[in-house]
Order: sequence, then C-alpha cells, then structure tokens
Amino acid sequence: MNGKKRILAMVLAMMMLAALMLSGCSSEPQQSEQPQQSGQSGTGEEKPAEKPAEKTRVRVQWIGDFKMEDSTDAISGQTNKGLSVLEEAFEKEHADIDVEFILMGWDDYQKKTQTMIMAKEADVYQLPGIASIADQGLLEPLQPYIDRDSFDLSVYIDGQIDGWKVVGPDDTEPQIYGLPMIGDTRFIVYDKQLFDDWGVEYLSAEPTPEEVLEKAKLMTGTNPKTGKENFGVFYKGTDGADAVMNVNEAFGGRWGEGWRMNELKMELNSDTMKDAFAFMKELNTYAPAGVVANQGGELFGTADNNIAINMRCNPAVVNNFNALGLGDRYAVSRLYINEAEDMGGMFAGSPVGIASTSDVKDAAWEWLKFTASETFMNYFWENQKYEGLPVLKAALNIDSIKNDANYTAVMNTLPYLWTPRYVYRAGQPKTILTTAFEDVMLNNTDIAATLDAAQKEAEDWIAQQ
Repeated sequence: MNGKKRILAMVLAMMMLAALMLSGCSSEPQQSEQPQQSGQSGTGEEKPAEKPAEKTRVRVQWIGDFKMEDSTDAISGQTNKGLSVLEEAFEKEHADIDVEFILMGWDDYQKKTQTMIMAKEADVYQLPGIASIADQGLLEPLQPYIDRDSFDLSVYIDGQIDGWKVVGPDDTEPQIYGLPMIGDTRFIVYDKQLFDDWGVEYLSAEPTPEEVLEKAKLMTGTNPKTGKENFGVFYKGTDGADAVMNVNEAFGGRWGEGWRMNELKMELNSDTMKDAFAFMKELNTYAPAGVVANQGGELFGTADNNIAINMRCNPAVVNNFNALGLGDRYAVSRLYINEAEDMGGMFAGSPVGIASTSDVKDAAWEWLKFTASETFMNYFWENQKYEGLPVLKAALNIDSIKNDANYTAVMNTLPYLWTPRYVYRAGQPKTILTTAFEDVMLNNTDIAATLDAAQKEAEDWIAQQ
C-alpha cells in the first residue's frame, strides 16, 4: 500500500512540475515585479531608438560680399560677425527649420538668379532686380501670407513697401512680391573744410541743382588757404544716366511711366531732360577732367580731399569717412527732388522674396518674417553696414544712427525716394540713356539730336519686348 502511495505521489509531483514548466513558456503576458529600463524589452533586448523629427530645409541666397564666418573690414579695421550668427539665431527660434545660406557675388547676378530659380537651387532670394523676375512668374505673391499671419507692414520705413511693389504676369496693378531687406539711397556729401577755406556758405539741407552749380563754381581753382588745386564738384560718371535723371526730376521731369518692359513709355527727349543735359554739361566744367569715366575723385572722403561737393554718394562713403575719424569734416544734404511730387533721389537696395518653384514656401515665409525682426536689423547694421542701410523704423533709435547727424540725414532720405523709377533702371532704356549722356559729355554731340535718337532707340527696343 505504501508502495502504491509512493508511486502516486511521484506521478502527482511530476504532473505539477510539468504544469509549472508549461506556464513558463506560455504566450500570455506576465506581470513584472520590477519596472523595465527605458529602451529595453522585458527580455533585456534594446528597442530601436525613435527617429528625431525631420527638419524642413530652407535655402537662402545672398548677393554681395557676405561671409559665413567672422572677418575684419579693410577700411575700418572692425571685426564683423559672419552670417552664421543669423543662421543660429533663426534656427533657435524655429527648431523645425534648417536654414542653409548660398552666397553669390554681384557679377551677372540677375541672370544667375533667374537660372537658380528655374533650377530650384534655393527657396528665398535677394532680389535687387525684382521687377523682371516677378514679370516672368518666378516669384510667389506675398499678400496671402501677409493676410494669413496679420503681418505688420508698418514696421518698415515709409515708402519701402510700395517701392518694391511690382507686377507679375497676371497682375494689373503692382503687388508685393518681396519684403524690404537692405536699404540704399543716394545723397550729396560736401567738405565743410573746403567751404571754410573758400569762404563759401555751406550747402542747404535740401539744395537745388542751381545752388550746387553756383557753389561748385566758387570753389574750383587754387585753394586760397592751402594753394592746392580744388574742384567744385564730382559724381560717379559711370552712373551718368542716374545723375542726369536726378536733375531732370528736379526740373519737373520724369523718366516715363509703366510697370512692364513692353509697356514702358519713355520721356528721354523731353524739354526738362534737355535742360538737365545742358546743366550737367556746364557742371562738368567744375569737375575733374575724367569725371565721366569716374576718375578724379579718389581723394574724396579722406583728409587730403580736393573736391568740395560729391553730388551722388552712397552710404559706404559715410562709413568710410567716419572710420577715418572725419565725420565732423563732411556733411550730408538731400539729393534733388521733384518739388511737385516731393520725391527724388534713387530707390535701391534689395528686397527678399520666395521662389515660385520652392517646395517649402511656408518655411521660406518664416525666414522673410525674420528679416523684419530687430534681431536681424541690429546684426545687419552692426556687422554688414557696408552692404546697405536698415529698412525698419526701429533703426532710427539705434544709438550709432540717432547720435550721428550724417547717418540720420541719410536715413531720413529713405521715405522720399522716387520709387517707380526702378523699372526704367532695370533694363535697356537706362543703357540707352547712359550712351546718350557719354556722347554729349565726351563727344560734344548736339543734345536735342542725341536725345531724339535715344528716344527712338528706346521705343524700338520696347516694341520688341
């Protein structure tokens, strides 16, 4: 009996052991007494790491002498931070966007930009030649983005938004295809020391062409104090078309009208233009002999300057004489204006826009908005001022601008620039006027006949567009 009981007990024990072994191999989930380590399975095997969210890449083209890394300015000796600072600042605000900068020089920039857009090489473009680019349908209209985000355009200096409005292929009126990014202008700079040497009253804040001519005449010849030869006036002769256009506008004229190249109506042979050419011809008698070839003004802005008035300067001139410690010697006056319109000077610089070929337009728009930030403005002014002027109203509160009479005067010209002229400046009509200017100034051709020929040539070119 005891033997049978022992056998039965052994069988039962074997059955219980088998049951326990089976339960250990069961597919049913088992409750763990200890929390699993992060990234590990219950068997001790590592789980695959989660992939980080993929960033949207936005490619931004720049035109100019920009550098990614820090550099030292040859004139001022100032160390300027590279564009990498902007890259870091933007990506800090937009963790989901990876911005990439594509740097390009000014050589043949218009054609290169068109090629890049069609090849989808970038998403955002610097667009000094925005008129012709937009007309080809290569740019994205920005008004829908502005409306969607209630983007405040009032942060820009007056006139800057309207100044960059252009027409696309289907537009009947100018639209916003670019936001202002880099400002530029032209103005008069004169040497107060030479005025003092000659005993001539300083230029007024808004001189007329006649005032410039009269005072240039008084300061041409041998300086009565230094005995050195002085010239009354200088201008960039290679920009002769713009120089004579400034005078034409001051006399009540205009370049013409129209927004598309094939619709332009030029006024190159108007009475006011003829008077402007005659004025420039007389003015040249008080300038260095090589002025039309942009020669003879090499000393302007230096301590050895021999020119009383520079009729058309860009902002880099102010940067240069300030860097040389000559800011008190030179002064800025406003370039001639059309009194009826209260407009004049030269509208220039660069807006920034989105390529119609971009696949990441929303992300590209974020970059455009970033260029309207004070972060961007302050960086640009502190490190890239030789490339242009800031375009935000907030710039007038920057200490180095508001405490400098010349910089303040320069910035105050920006709301009064003759903005519609950009269409004329972007194409062949400007080249035609430049040739006419050189013919009259260098070859003494008849003004009326030369301008009649220029008008016909411009009309023939427009008809072929």
